[in-house]
This record gives sequence, C-alpha cells and structure tokens, in this order.
Amino acid sequence: MKYKVEVDREGCTACGSCYNTDPTHFESTIEGKSKVVGGTSNSKSTGNFDDDKIEDAKAVADACPVKVITVTEI
Repeated sequence: MKYKVEVDREGCTACGSCYNTDPTHFESTIEGKSKVVGGTSNSKSTGNFDDDKIEDAKAVADACPVKVITVTEI
C-alpha cells in the first residue's frame, strides 16, 4: 500500500520529536521545523511512501504535540 505523509509546516513548533523518532520519513529544516524526506515543501511538506516502516510514521503522527502530521492511505 502507498501512503501520503504530510506535515503542516506553519503549525510545526520545531520540537524535533518526529525526525528524532523516525528519520526514515522526517528530517529537520535549517529552522528546526519538520519536513518529509524526499518530499515537496512549501507551507506543507508532502511525500509518498510504500515501505515497511510506515507504522513508525503513524506513531509519530499520533505523538505530535501540535497534531500537524497526517499519514493517509492513497
């Protein structure tokens, strides 16, 4: 299955929990805000994945303190 991972970068508080927990799907910008690895970025960062670690991304989305991360099946 394929999944879309999205980060609302405007709402991101740069806490770092996502990219410290799941570097497969998330990485830091210079400002410390999250972005999707290999994705496109503007006010939102979006990327598509089909891998066996997508459960890690889902756990990060659930744990995000400001709830700016979504993982949806496409």
